[in-house]
Amino acid sequence: MIVMQRTFLPGLLLAFTTAIPAATAEFDFAASSFLGEAGFDDSVAGACFQADGTIVLAGNFGSAAQKTFGASGTGQGCVVRLSPDGDKLLSAASVAAQVYDLAIDGDGNLYLAAGSDGLIKLSSDGTKTLWTATPGNVTRVDVGRDGHAASIAEQTVHIFDAAGKPLGTARGGQFTCDVCVDSNSKTVVQTGFRNAHAFDGKKTYPVQICYVRGHAYDGTLKWTNYDWSTDRESDRFLNKPTNNMADSRGDRCAIGRDGRLYVTFQVAGGNHAFRYHPRDIMRKVELAGGDHYHQFHNSRAEHKCFFARFDAATGDFLAGQQFCGRLSSGRANYVATKYGDITADAEGRVYVVGRSAAGIPVDLNPTGGEYMGGGFLLVMSPDLKQRLLCTRTCDGRGDPHAVDVRTITGRTRAVFAGGGMIDGMFVTNAIQPKSGDTGSKKEEPKDGFFAVIKKK
Repeated sequence: MIVMQRTFLPGLLLAFTTAIPAATAEFDFAASSFLGEAGFDDSVAGACFQADGTIVLAGNFGSAAQKTFGASGTGQGCVVRLSPDGDKLLSAASVAAQVYDLAIDGDGNLYLAAGSDGLIKLSSDGTKTLWTATPGNVTRVDVGRDGHAASIAEQTVHIFDAAGKPLGTARGGQFTCDVCVDSNSKTVVQTGFRNAHAFDGKKTYPVQICYVRGHAYDGTLKWTNYDWSTDRESDRFLNKPTNNMADSRGDRCAIGRDGRLYVTFQVAGGNHAFRYHPRDIMRKVELAGGDHYHQFHNSRAEHKCFFARFDAATGDFLAGQQFCGRLSSGRANYVATKYGDITADAEGRVYVVGRSAAGIPVDLNPTGGEYMGGGFLLVMSPDLKQRLLCTRTCDGRGDPHAVDVRTITGRTRAVFAGGGMIDGMFVTNAIQPKSGDTGSKKEEPKDGFFAVIKKK
């Protein structure tokens, strides 16, 4: 299919005809729904598919929403189970005071990052607590197929075996943002960033420097990517080859369904260190590239997205891609995954969710709104060179926090979910077709949401 796509050169707006994958021909919305009621900022923090296709959402909901779901309990942290297409509510249960993240092991058991309640392992239906661990205020969690789990509490990664026995810890950086577990190589990966100061050739300026680290199950360090030095005499000096002073932050990491490691980052400029090998600052890497949404020319300090595929066992760099919005002037615009997520399906297609300002290349636009910004889902081809889908559920609204993908009965499905909705969201086959909060003022409470797409 030939479609018209608007693209940009610095300072010049062009329109041209190019052959790109037609998202609307490959993907359908199976469901899109609000989750929330009046008087509370309801939000989904985690989303996963179980092996039979059951969708599990973990989020924080007020008493009105929990009553609507039929959930019992007193905490705001809730587990909601849905049919594979997301059009039927199967069950809901209150499980903790608050939840911040969700993971699922190879047997379908649920793992919750539950803040001050610690790390909680639940049965696959969410009704039974199997074990708990209290390493501190737990904000992120992941688990491998073999049941080894890792959580973040107080900037430290805590590692547990399948029975909940502590195996080791790994100290994070100043900001430890996410963790994931690769059962194949028995590797726990963390990502984040630190604040530093570096000499750029003229003057010393503040800069944020990301890192990705792989650890053994006992916490022993196996490899480090990025985490560049600010020592001008070091072989790992950040600015050794050129000015690489664009701030970089590691946001989210995950083991995709293809067994590879995926990490999404924020960068504040085109002069970023991701142009170089993660362990050799003098060696350039080839990025996937593409149209002007996948290049960082004509950009300033607005945060933009970089994501990459690695080998979890060794940290070896396999592929990388950039993503930004574009204003009508040709300027790059804000796209970030600070509270977003990343994963991949069994074929290696990459799924990224986050928040954007104006100018992202939405090609499946069910709301029909003209403002091309807000929460988004981006799907890239396995080689990261083709944009297969860029969509959102609401014109300018919504903050997706979680995404997962799985092939069920021969069809690939993806679920993405989050918060920040008030009204105007696209709904279809919804378990809650209307917002619980009908106002439009910024200070009013907002609803959670989820959407399911499936490949034709």
